[in-house]
Amino acid sequence: MKLTMKQAVLAIACAGAFTSVQAATLVSLTSADFPYSLGSDPTNAFEYVVNHAAGAFSDIFNFSLTTASNTVSSAVGLGGSGFDITNGTLTLYNAADVQLATTTWGTSSGSVTFNDAAAGSYYWKVTGTEGELGGAYLYAANTAPVPEPETYVMLLAGLGMIGFIGRRRLTKSASDYHGYGASGLNFA
Repeated sequence: MKLTMKQAVLAIACAGAFTSVQAATLVSLTSADFPYSLGSDPTNAFEYVVNHAAGAFSDIFNFSLTTASNTVSSAVGLGGSGFDITNGTLTLYNAADVQLATTTWGTSSGSVTFNDAAAGSYYWKVTGTEGELGGAYLYAANTAPVPEPETYVMLLAGLGMIGFIGRRRLTKSASDYHGYGASGLNFA
């Protein structure tokens, strides 16, 4: 079976998409579990369901980065009538307690992205007020290393090689048909 360039690129894209999909493991937490450590370079392999009684809460998720990274965190209220979260905030701090990024959320969701965080210790702080019957929220965090310049050089070199090979095949295909020009055709 002969693949065209488009088919090969599509096959590689589909394979990459399906291999990168992974199911997150749900971890159930309560106020007694905080502060909670996400470990080094947390990934989206875990999602956290956090349950609280009625009233104010303040949860800390500690983590560290081993290299410069982009980090994103989100929180989604899981409540309904009487279980709503109000005045929710999601804030990123460094080890010196300097606020780096924040967002507010309530019955919907909040998400914060912080790019180019240096290697070191950080924590996400999730605060809010649970409804009269208590409630829960879903929390997730993810980090990805910032690509180094060498990565971009290799990407561009690879794309250049693919372009060179494609151009060479196109030129070769055209030269294969050159011998069958108008002089070899008889329209009479």
